[in-house]
Amino acid sequence: MRVLQLGKFYDPFVGGMETVLKEICESLVDQVEFQVIVANTRCRTEHENRKVPVTRVASLGKLFSCSMAASYPLWARRFDPDLIHVHLPNPLAELSALMADRDIPVVAQFHSDVVRQRNLLKLYGPFLEAFYQRASCIVVPTPRHIEISRFVSKYREKCRVVPFGVPVSRFELDESGRRKADELRDGLPSVLCVGRLVTYKGVEFLIRALESIKARLRIIGTGPLEGSLKNLAQERGIANRVEFLGHVSDQDLVAYYHACDVFVLPSITNAEMFGVVQLEAMSCRKPVISTNLPTGVSWVNQHGKTGYVVSPGNAEELAQCIQHLINNPQLREEMGEAGRMRVEQHFTSAKMAQAMLQVYQEMLNEPCRSGVPAKLVHAEEEEVVASRAEWGGVGRFTG
Repeated sequence: MRVLQLGKFYDPFVGGMETVLKEICESLVDQVEFQVIVANTRCRTEHENRKVPVTRVASLGKLFSCSMAASYPLWARRFDPDLIHVHLPNPLAELSALMADRDIPVVAQFHSDVVRQRNLLKLYGPFLEAFYQRASCIVVPTPRHIEISRFVSKYREKCRVVPFGVPVSRFELDESGRRKADELRDGLPSVLCVGRLVTYKGVEFLIRALESIKARLRIIGTGPLEGSLKNLAQERGIANRVEFLGHVSDQDLVAYYHACDVFVLPSITNAEMFGVVQLEAMSCRKPVISTNLPTGVSWVNQHGKTGYVVSPGNAEELAQCIQHLINNPQLREEMGEAGRMRVEQHFTSAKMAQAMLQVYQEMLNEPCRSGVPAKLVHAEEEEVVASRAEWGGVGRFTG
């Protein structure tokens, strides 16, 4: 089976879409012959004959978040795949699929709608509609993504649910990681946040929440808001308890996860579609506090079981939940174990890859069918709703 993967970028470029693409390819490389086409970050085309062959197409930079890699569709046409797998949104990949032979099945993997560039939808929308009509199957990471996307919801009969996954073993501590985690524990409760420092991540509300809590906040990631967030911590008089760590190595990241008491994903808009970092924290047996977005974020983190789900942009509610978990070590342990079990049952990279392989096989052998029966989707949603009701609603707790 020859599968052409069309993405934005590839490892070592860091991002949610890139991580999923890499995990699928590396997990299935012994069963599928892949060719990956992505944009380069420089003005030359480079070919990497690694275990998974990658072509990085010359780019002049970005325009409206889209790489200006004009020859991308031409490179995509050089290969003769049995199936094309498109990671979107990505106009270059979508155009390449539309230019392909109509007999080649196209799997569209939905990562996000266009959020920041909505003013361009008048131009991009009809093009995207044409792509979805061409797609043989649309893969979404949770049932909620079918409902929240005005494009995907029109094609629900084509949809398959394949949750994102992480390699759980990567988040186990080795001896050096254990020493690093021990060094990070200084007696003060630790709260961890991992992600780009951009508006939709809502980090400012986490900083404000820390004002009323005797804890240390560690922030891993960089972005355009780093300076203003540092100023906010300074203004609030907690700069000595807020650490901006920038980029850290994969090994150190695992140590930081294990050293924290609570992990927080404080995102405030639908630009946060899933939150893979939640799975990483849960793999390390840490309770998660996330926000009640209509995306897959609160579908992953079960309120009252693996952590808490709070109202977006509500620093007071966030502070209450953090303090409650800090005050209850046994509850942290129970939620951490529940989170680890949830990842092992539903969100490993191996399960994601095998489910994707099944999608490939179905597209090559029979018409696409809806991947998750309605009964199963409803059961999952009812479980989430019931857990919130049991704990008194979003962001509330008893005891």
